[in-house]
Amino acid sequence: MSARDRAWLRSFLHLDARAGATVPARDIERQEDTVLRALELLDHQPGVVLADEVGMGKTYEALGVLAARLHGRPEARALILTPGPDLNTKWTKELRAFCDSSRPMYPGFAGRFEAARTLAELVDKARATQVVIAPVNVFAGGRALSDQAYLLSLWATARELAGNQIAAIFRRYRDGVTARVRVEEAWFLDTFDWKTVQPHVREALRLHKGLGDYSLDALWEQPNYDGFASQGAVDYALADLRFRLAGRLIPEFDLLVVDEAHKLKNADSVRATGVRTVFEGRFAKALFLTATPFQLTVGELEQVLALFALATSAPADLMEQAKQLLADVADYTRAYDELERVWARVDGAVAADFGAWFAQDPELLTAPQDPALRPIVAGARRLLTLKRERIEPGFRRWMIRSLREDKRVYRLSHRTRLRPKGGAGVPFILYERFIAAMFREKSRTHKAAVQINMVSSYGAAREGALLADETRAPLGGDAESYRSLLQEVVGGLCGERGGHPKVDHVVRDALAAAERDEKTLIFCARVETLHELKRQIEAQWEEILLGRWRRVFPSARHEDIFEHEVEGKRVDGHHSRLRDRFNRAQDALYLAMRERYLATLLNGCDLGLERLEEVVERANAILRRQKVTKTQAERIDWSLLKRCVEQAVALLIREGSLDGGVDSKALEHLTDERFVPFGYDLVADDVEDFAQGDRTPSWSIAAADVALVLRREHLWAYLQGPLFEVPPELRVRTVERLASYLVARNVSFLPDLLEFAKAQGVDVESVESRALLPVVDRFWTSPAGRPWCDLLRRFLTYISRLDEERRKEVLDDAVRAGAIVRHTVEGESRERLREAFNTPLFPMVLVANEVMQEGLDLHHHCRRVVHHDLAWNPAQLEQRVGRVDRLGSLVQRMRERNPETTLDVHLPLIANTIDERLERTVRLREKWLEFLLGASPRIDEYGLADEPTQPLPTAFAEALRVELGPAAVPSDKGSTANRTPALSKRAAG
Repeated sequence: MSARDRAWLRSFLHLDARAGATVPARDIERQEDTVLRALELLDHQPGVVLADEVGMGKTYEALGVLAARLHGRPEARALILTPGPDLNTKWTKELRAFCDSSRPMYPGFAGRFEAARTLAELVDKARATQVVIAPVNVFAGGRALSDQAYLLSLWATARELAGNQIAAIFRRYRDGVTARVRVEEAWFLDTFDWKTVQPHVREALRLHKGLGDYSLDALWEQPNYDGFASQGAVDYALADLRFRLAGRLIPEFDLLVVDEAHKLKNADSVRATGVRTVFEGRFAKALFLTATPFQLTVGELEQVLALFALATSAPADLMEQAKQLLADVADYTRAYDELERVWARVDGAVAADFGAWFAQDPELLTAPQDPALRPIVAGARRLLTLKRERIEPGFRRWMIRSLREDKRVYRLSHRTRLRPKGGAGVPFILYERFIAAMFREKSRTHKAAVQINMVSSYGAAREGALLADETRAPLGGDAESYRSLLQEVVGGLCGERGGHPKVDHVVRDALAAAERDEKTLIFCARVETLHELKRQIEAQWEEILLGRWRRVFPSARHEDIFEHEVEGKRVDGHHSRLRDRFNRAQDALYLAMRERYLATLLNGCDLGLERLEEVVERANAILRRQKVTKTQAERIDWSLLKRCVEQAVALLIREGSLDGGVDSKALEHLTDERFVPFGYDLVADDVEDFAQGDRTPSWSIAAADVALVLRREHLWAYLQGPLFEVPPELRVRTVERLASYLVARNVSFLPDLLEFAKAQGVDVESVESRALLPVVDRFWTSPAGRPWCDLLRRFLTYISRLDEERRKEVLDDAVRAGAIVRHTVEGESRERLREAFNTPLFPMVLVANEVMQEGLDLHHHCRRVVHHDLAWNPAQLEQRVGRVDRLGSLVQRMRERNPETTLDVHLPLIANTIDERLERTVRLREKWLEFLLGASPRIDEYGLADEPTQPLPTAFAEALRVELGPAAVPSDKGSTANRTPALSKRAAG
């Protein structure tokens, strides 16, 4: 086999196909190094944890490893386990991108992968397809009665039980709601017949018997069939048998890839049990992807390594090795804590002396005479020795982790302490009194949980179990009195707009950012808070819009501007009346937002004007051949008129009246007989009205009408370049969707346009179409219009990087919605929210709960994250920020132009509440999450002393870093700088 180096890897894998587009070349090379390092480790052990910090391309690295495995063994099989269905879609898209013909990274994936949604599909596709993608939740279902009846019948039949015995078992199980089936005639998982299943039954039952006291065999041993009366026990045993049989049916995999592997850290969860049971001994190597291999305690890493022990290549003592690594980590953390305690008493002079001592003796082999330095050097020596000899080698054996070295430079945390003043502080005072009364009366409650509700929002407090009447019995005494008063106060505040200090602050901040054209990603854990934030953002954004409309109509009321209902009937305002005119083909304003192809595609405007009379005659001849609807026949239809004029000029061009500069494909479209009835894409669809009926138009096309169509300067002429990248079949859809977006209720384009038109002398009360149309065309190059034109240009540039399927998804969902804010609600796909938020268009705010904090990229046009509700777990906060801090992110692109650009992380905290305790706790936990995984220790930031702690000397802090990068050489003697600055007189002793 050829030596594994970058040249070898690039002979079949082209991660560099993305270099220079959205991912810098240095990051491509780092990912290639990771692939090579992972392959090297997999040669000698059963698995590797890819633990790069969030957003550094672990998916691409994993697919690179998979490509290399398939390159070496073309017949190999692989399974990719994802956290859920939405991530299934993401992995499918990434695999498709790898074999995209326009910039292929590994064409070998083409035709070799499929996604599964259920356990049955997983088993079925694994038998027929080389690479299968499946969500881990396929192991959490499968309790359908048909499945249970089949498995119980299978076990009973294999045990050769008598018919009356089997009948008695089924009478006990679930009170007889199901009955025995003939397994020879039934289907396992409704997919596999007896011929397929039978060869694997004996082995599956043998393995199931190993479940011991929890197996069906053990239940059978209980007298009087009593074991089968316990539904929970039987369901547990049947789940195991189901997984055992599924595991026997699948072929062995060369590589098992587990995305977000920390999701399986709970060994007792149904998902973890299912994965362990199905795949034990069914894969050779494993690749686990997680930015947080442990989140709260290092012990969580043991469960990740325990999954490696299921591989066929796993050594018998793997778990002993894992336990030894965790024991080493425990020694290391004790040593660090001891150094931290000693260092807390150090002043600036001693800190400088230690820095000088370390520079002189990087191995800390000698003990200083100065008694102030002696315990520091001893503690530092022990810590450094443990790191070099045990921690770093132990972690490097199992893990590869690259860090964002500059994230502390560009990530800017904004901790805002909010102090409720006046009446706003009353609910918080009442809440504290309420909790105190409950404790005096020894009423059991979880104080932290209820406090978190209160600092989240009044709605969360009201709906929490402590205040909700339907979930809590009366408490009695002072506690019940405070509870009743608090219910009344909070209930009243929930009915009002605003009032909660944190909600109000976050809403103001997000809206201010939106007015600056900056997106905000808000995370909150409480459902009521999520809804409250959305309601308030929408309400206050409408007030902002009303203010913009009042620049045009100073005395306008809300109902004068916005559509509303009166006695069940729709009443239009300025906005809806004007919006409808821009979208209605019977109004000349319809032309303002539509592409005029003679200017953008054929360069035929001059020809049309030169031969205006002939164009008018030809256009009317084309018009008279059309069969249209009653409305189109009786009233001028500018969509139909526009196409007749465009086809008339296009025919002149085809006849040779214009030389050069003509797009032949566009000319073919415009001269096609289907163009006039169906539009540029030549098909009837939902985005462009088509003139089809049984009537002939009674109106005709005048020269002035033709002149409007032939105007060279218009919106799409300014966007001709990026629009060129849109495929013809999506061109009309793109234009129509963006035309509708601009005039949507929540978008401020129309008031901006009218303000400009008013300054140009247009009567904005009547808005005569032919007077406004040329003003609209001029608007795009004015100071007021350029930002809108730039916004559309950014959108077109963004979607040009998407495949056709994703482009259509974005156009039909994100662009049509036009909502200032969206939130995660049950039933809405995470993928749809992701696609919408990633565009430069609305929504400007995404309010998300935990379902959005892992596995999704939301970084294309956002660099602001708000932790409205904090979490006890620092890994969750890092995952949240990682949604926008990724390769090719907005902040990275902006920093290339302006290195001062920051990624802003906002932590609004209500002063003197659990918010501050939460923030302190999570920062202390973050210390180990970062330090053990490669970051420099920051005693000064995480120190526990009351007085500010001195930072560790830079060279010593760097020496303590655990190097886990793919190209890093483990620290060795002499790894620190050789520079030896002079010791102070005091340190020299």
